[in-house]
Amino acid sequence: MRPADSRLYEPAEIIPPGETLAEWLDREDMTQTEFARRTSLTLKHINKVVKGAAGISPEVALAFERVTSIPARYWAQLDANYQTAKQRTLEAEELRHRVDLVDKFPIKELERRKCIQHKASKLDRLKELLRFFGVANPDALEEVWLRPALYRRSRAFEADEGALASWLRLGELEASKVKTVPFDAAACREAMERMRRLSALPGIEWVEPLLHECASVGIALVILREFPKCRVNGATRWLSPDKAMVILSLRHRRNDIFWFTLFHEFCHVLRHSKRETFIDTKGSGIVKELEDDANTFASRVLIPLQLTGKLPDLTTVEDVERFARQLGVAPGIVVGRMQHDGLIPHNKWATLIERYRFADD
Repeated sequence: MRPADSRLYEPAEIIPPGETLAEWLDREDMTQTEFARRTSLTLKHINKVVKGAAGISPEVALAFERVTSIPARYWAQLDANYQTAKQRTLEAEELRHRVDLVDKFPIKELERRKCIQHKASKLDRLKELLRFFGVANPDALEEVWLRPALYRRSRAFEADEGALASWLRLGELEASKVKTVPFDAAACREAMERMRRLSALPGIEWVEPLLHECASVGIALVILREFPKCRVNGATRWLSPDKAMVILSLRHRRNDIFWFTLFHEFCHVLRHSKRETFIDTKGSGIVKELEDDANTFASRVLIPLQLTGKLPDLTTVEDVERFARQLGVAPGIVVGRMQHDGLIPHNKWATLIERYRFADD
């Protein structure tokens, strides 16, 4: 992503390359008719170049070079700069009719995160959004980032479209920086046991090993604070046929939800379409059969099916901690599962559930 404080050069005034030609003709005391003869071009064409009504092709630039001794690349660059500047002016007129699109995005939050520069006018804000989202025009912005059909999620999903798109785009930019090997499904399945055991590490000791494990099987894992009104736990998208992206938000801060969401997204990576983006709000909801599959997958990775029958027998904190050690997972994961299954009240043994937070919380 281009740094938010960078500046694109835009000329203050659009100067047709024909003005430079006119100055040269005046300086050399040469008429347009004579110049036309020397370049084997028509007088009409030279006159149109002088007036800015005709461009300078590579062939014309070469002809100008031989008559003026000014390099062809100079004439070509003059024309390219002029045509680009003229197009920017035309584009600005078109963008003015679409500035209301700005209201769909969390501009202040994007500025706070230095994704875009602060701009006073809506037109300039729209230009910043196009740059941030890597699209050429408002139509592409809507088509690529705002169409609900692009994402598999539940009908009950109430996230702000612009906030969700911004979160996904920032995650995509962060994931693009992560170096991964080509995706290997078999290696991914094998690594999940090691990843699961990382949940038992204290504090944030699990972060770097988890990122490394994911990259080693072709998954760029990004842990990214959600945007206001985003209401998302995680998402999965393929950046290329060999590189998957998984984004987790820490929305609920609970370690049991974090690890459940991680393996929920892994199910989408391993079993579901590479052509779609999967959005997870609370471990449920997208397309029922796909979400049921992902939920079951995550549950069984964290607590294998053959061991779930032991959960009702856990009656003390010591029982939970002992069972978690045998599994090699954090006690909070066991408590969260028991709460979810209705085996214990949602406030029971809550102190065993670790809270994850970002450094600046």
